[in-house]
Amino acid sequence: MSSVITVARFTLTAWTRETAGQLRLPGSTVKVFAALSVVGAVAFGTILALMVSGTEGALQLTLTPGSLSFMLGGSFLTIAFLTTLFSVLGPSRNCLATVLEMLPVSRRAVFVGLQIPVLALSYILSFSLCIPSLAVLWRSKVDWWSAAVASILLVAFLASAQLLILTLFQSLGFGFRRWLRLPRYYASSFAGVCCFAASILLVWVDALPLPESMADTVEAPRNFAMHRVWGRTLAPLWTGVPLWWLDFVLALLWLVIPLGLMLLVARLDVDNQEDVTLRLFANAPFPRNHILAAAYIDGMQLLRSHQFMVLVLLLAIGLGGVVTLGSQPDLRLFAAAAAPSLAIAPCFIGMQSYGLTSRTHWLQRHLTARANAWAAPKIIACATISFAIGVLFVGALFAAGLLTAEQWPRLIPDAVLAWTAAMIGGVLVPFSREQPLASGATGFTIFLIYCASSSAARWAGAQLGKQFGDVAYLGEAIASVPIGLIQALALGLVVMRVSKDV
Repeated sequence: MSSVITVARFTLTAWTRETAGQLRLPGSTVKVFAALSVVGAVAFGTILALMVSGTEGALQLTLTPGSLSFMLGGSFLTIAFLTTLFSVLGPSRNCLATVLEMLPVSRRAVFVGLQIPVLALSYILSFSLCIPSLAVLWRSKVDWWSAAVASILLVAFLASAQLLILTLFQSLGFGFRRWLRLPRYYASSFAGVCCFAASILLVWVDALPLPESMADTVEAPRNFAMHRVWGRTLAPLWTGVPLWWLDFVLALLWLVIPLGLMLLVARLDVDNQEDVTLRLFANAPFPRNHILAAAYIDGMQLLRSHQFMVLVLLLAIGLGGVVTLGSQPDLRLFAAAAAPSLAIAPCFIGMQSYGLTSRTHWLQRHLTARANAWAAPKIIACATISFAIGVLFVGALFAAGLLTAEQWPRLIPDAVLAWTAAMIGGVLVPFSREQPLASGATGFTIFLIYCASSSAARWAGAQLGKQFGDVAYLGEAIASVPIGLIQALALGLVVMRVSKDV
């Protein structure tokens, strides 16, 4: 256990020092920023809980196995999505893992130690989003002792679900690379899709709409699903009905199984294949303008990166799934609700761009005698790529009838806020191929920035919208202008900060 903690501390220290070097800041300042980010995430979750508690009568019902299963199903989906996303965006291997293999440290300790920081980050973010569920437990009609026990069990449930998804992802990725000989970006993408699909299938009946004919068919097997077992285990705290011994045994099994799978996966050589690079646009003409030429090179590095390929593949599969759901009358409402988020998702795909090229920015500084010569080409490249892919996604969603023309006043400002948040977070907490924590930390920062800006635009837009009658989303569009300008100014300040030559 001590070796696992030591490896985790080394991973966290290496990431802190590399980030501090990128930002020209002391390591203590980076730690303070990280702590403030955690506090911000918890504060965001608390605000969501207060908003939920403000709904009159929403939290005064006695919790039943069905309502608890619904709540735990949503929590399961949240942590499954974030754990899978941070796993697929992580680097395949780093120098620290290579060095540790030459030391008297077991493979199991190395694997677990390298995963702990990423798991902690995704857990904090997931827990923050699940704070409203804790509010439900405490505001329901039950004594404080039962609520405290239920809260502790919810924390354990999230941890167990996270380990289950991580081990499933690692096992599938290993199998796809070992036996199907798939390149890593395909193996990671397919493993991530399988994890998403498995998570949705487990909670479909409780958290998502399903035709009654299908629900009746799968009802019995779903009673053994993790969230349903834990829902029935927590229900006696409110109903007073004695806990059935089989549910207690199943709940213990759902605790033990992820731990056992984690120990089993830790013995596998999950990084048994090197990354390969696609030669996209290898014969494309080279621009003559020096800024456009630099943007072309910058864009090629992003397009050929593993992280970009994984994100695009996942988004493309998600687009296909949403369009397919939209073709079913019973599921069209769910597809329409997911369409706006999917439409602006391509705006986030440039978040690793700065980290991919930061080590070579000295060349542009040397050639142009300007410290920030890298900024304009990068902005052009990321904006062009995001716009091109975004147009394809929006066109597909409009063709499927999942988006309407009246949503343009919300989609365009949201896209601008998302893109600037991705650029700020990508520079402020840069991605690194050498640090497993880098992808999660970058995504965590971007999430906080985007949630803060979009929430402010929603709140201010609701106030302004009252002045414009029935014009949909016009208030949000107007409120997004100053917020977008503030983010653009923040991006400029961050660029100037990291461009200082020391």
